[in-house]
Amino acid sequence: MQGWLIVNPFLDTQKFQEIYGMLCAAAEKEHIRLDMKTTAQLKCPVGASFDVLPDFAVFWDKDVYLARQLEMAGLRLFNSAFAVEACDNKALTALHLSAHYVPTPDTILSPKTFEAMGYCNLSFLDAAEKQLGYPMVIKEAYGSFGQQVYLAHDRQQAEQIIAGLGYKDFIMQKYISTSHGRDIRVNVVGDRVIASMLRYNENDFRSNISNGGSMAPYTPTVAQEKAALDACRALKLDFAGVDVMFGENDEPIICEVNSNPHFKSTLQATGIDLSSHIMHYIREAITCGV
Repeated sequence: MQGWLIVNPFLDTQKFQEIYGMLCAAAEKEHIRLDMKTTAQLKCPVGASFDVLPDFAVFWDKDVYLARQLEMAGLRLFNSAFAVEACDNKALTALHLSAHYVPTPDTILSPKTFEAMGYCNLSFLDAAEKQLGYPMVIKEAYGSFGQQVYLAHDRQQAEQIIAGLGYKDFIMQKYISTSHGRDIRVNVVGDRVIASMLRYNENDFRSNISNGGSMAPYTPTVAQEKAALDACRALKLDFAGVDVMFGENDEPIICEVNSNPHFKSTLQATGIDLSSHIMHYIREAITCGV
């Protein structure tokens, strides 16, 4: 069995290389030849045929255009173009989760603007303030590692944050005070919860490890597992890292869903290597023609 590991040509740091190496090593144990390809290497004219395609591809990037091009050529992707796009865009994530009644914070999407105009009229904040109150979480539609997530404590801060976004799409969400600086990363593979960890940060409302957060192994409740699995089903994911917040009575609230999670921290916290579960799932899926 042969596959491609499709990665971004510009993300060549040690952090990413370690993930790629773990996936390739796990594939070898499953008797799979996994060749790494960058999205730049796979570019071809729209409508043209790819010379040779493998049995499948692990799509570890967010180039949705290429993902759709490969799917149209008949290649099975893990995860699919739909799943990658739905997770990468936080506005789409909120829409799909809401449509499937998966619990999320109250969310309002920003109105569409354009590069030459920006958000020159902030009257939409009136409705957001009334519905969400302050503090208010403002998230750029595209972003990773918590870097594009902000907390506005009042109208002035909200306006300053939005001014700094230029014309980027964003969402506004209700601040979940009971989950300040902490959440659960629930790792799902093939409709099963494989490993979970608690993430916490005493110095920031965001729990991301890359922002200075800490981690510990965690056993999720039945309700937390169900919420994570429901989120993955709604977004049609083969595998994912689901960030689950703590509600008023510890009821689960989905914060974000990651289609290509950085699972090294999970390995460090739990001793469980997600790459082996991912590659085993892929081998079984291809063998069964799923």
